[in-house]
Amino acid sequence: MSSVEKWFPYRRGAGGLELFAFPHAGAASTVFNDLREHLRLSGVALSAAVLPGHGRRLRETPHRRIEPLLAEFDAMARRDGYAAFMGDYALLGHCSGALVAYEVAQLLVRAPCRNPRLLVVCGCLPPRVVFDTGMGRLPTRELLAQTASMGGTDESLMADPDFIEMIERPLRADWELYDGYVFRPAPPLPVPILAIRGAEDENVDTTDLSVWQEQTREPLVTAELGAGHWALEAEGSVELARQIVTALAPAVRPG
Repeated sequence: MSSVEKWFPYRRGAGGLELFAFPHAGAASTVFNDLREHLRLSGVALSAAVLPGHGRRLRETPHRRIEPLLAEFDAMARRDGYAAFMGDYALLGHCSGALVAYEVAQLLVRAPCRNPRLLVVCGCLPPRVVFDTGMGRLPTRELLAQTASMGGTDESLMADPDFIEMIERPLRADWELYDGYVFRPAPPLPVPILAIRGAEDENVDTTDLSVWQEQTREPLVTAELGAGHWALEAEGSVELARQIVTALAPAVRPG
């Protein structure tokens, strides 16, 4: 397995536009399954990230700060000569994953590779206004209950001790990463940004979306989906795919 395959083990369909996607706190790469299928029909191949300590990398230690996570990502890309980022690609992140996607974009525009065609940030405050939610410091049961109340975890699983043991470490680490994020001003990206929120999302409002313009010298497109915070769910994924494909046109070719 190559370095890139360790991070993106489910890559499919070389030759077209590839969308590298970073999931929200505690989530597995499978959270993108619905979106992947909708995008595939429009010629976009979604490759979901598996971060250290998550999914098939569960035995690894999850990162609790974004700096070492980015350092590991950069080392992975360097070992492969940035080959995965020499073609036509874009980046997507949901909630805490959007911060990771943004910082990865900043890393890649300084690297000897092609710039991403688009950065998609979904359900996330702009880096300058991200704040400490305190979620990463909650007791386990409260952490899981709060996450479930936001729609990020199936409440029926909260009574399953095996599930709790599996999810608690990566979930807590992801929230600590988000809560400990420190924005370091950087030049605006030479990459357009598509910033999206669910219409029922109480965590991110339309004004928040507009602040993402600070992070790009290219056009910012904002959109609302008829969904809550977890717009990747089946009911939101169709519209999310449409927004992404529209923003990427004419780069995509229907499959």
